[in-house]
Amino acid sequence: MTALVALATGCAGSTGGGVAAGTALQAEGPGTSGSLGFSDVKVGDVYRMAFPLTRNTSKKPVSVTKVKLLNVPAGAKVLGYAVYSVKDTPGYRLGYQETAHPTAGDVDLDKYPNYAGHPYTIKPGALSDKYAVARLKVTGKVTKPISGCEADYTQAGKTYHQTLTCRFQLDMT
Repeated sequence: MTALVALATGCAGSTGGGVAAGTALQAEGPGTSGSLGFSDVKVGDVYRMAFPLTRNTSKKPVSVTKVKLLNVPAGAKVLGYAVYSVKDTPGYRLGYQETAHPTAGDVDLDKYPNYAGHPYTIKPGALSDKYAVARLKVTGKVTKPISGCEADYTQAGKTYHQTLTCRFQLDMT
């Protein structure tokens, strides 16, 4: 899958409520080319799933202020969001099941700095070292994928939001 990105630099369009639709961000990484997810999902399980890595394709800095999932189907509940840096962690962690017993090489993101609640800046043309992670709990039968990673950001004194393509599947057997 490819990210929803306009070829123009900067931001344009209006979504109502004084926030314009953005075009400065481009999703990159494994999460943009297909559906990430887990199999053998059970009610009560808790998962963490990473948003795509984000590049600022514009000629001005972008300050990301908020992230959220847009389409969370029945049976899944967002417990919260975190923001981590690949500079602090051992790389970009796509996701993991919290309720499973850790295996060799598992990385517990709670052991690393969480930048949620603090805006972070992406320089023009740069790939951000920060990435958002959603924490989700399975509360019932999940029949549809979780999709739509939205980022709110400011650029040149204006506020924008932009939806990037992402898709997470929780396969129940």
